[in-house]
Amino acid sequence: MAGTVIGVLFGLFLLFVVGQAFWKQIRFLISIGLRMVLGGLFLLLVNYCAGSMGFTLGVNPASIITLGLLGFPGFLLLAALKLLV
Repeated sequence: MAGTVIGVLFGLFLLFVVGQAFWKQIRFLISIGLRMVLGGLFLLLVNYCAGSMGFTLGVNPASIITLGLLGFPGFLLLAALKLLV
């Protein structure tokens, strides 16, 4: 009985140590994913508001990733590319 309790406690300790080791990477991936979702919603909002004026940006994985990784400078990059092309 005591060996089982010690084994379970040791397993929980190992799970805690491994979780702490990978927490920064997991938090970084969650942050990037959340920024990509918000970037896609922002692109849809821009297309809805500025679409009547003839300015639309493509909502595709490349533009969502650009906006998710770079933020507002990524939006400015997409808008500049749209105006140039």
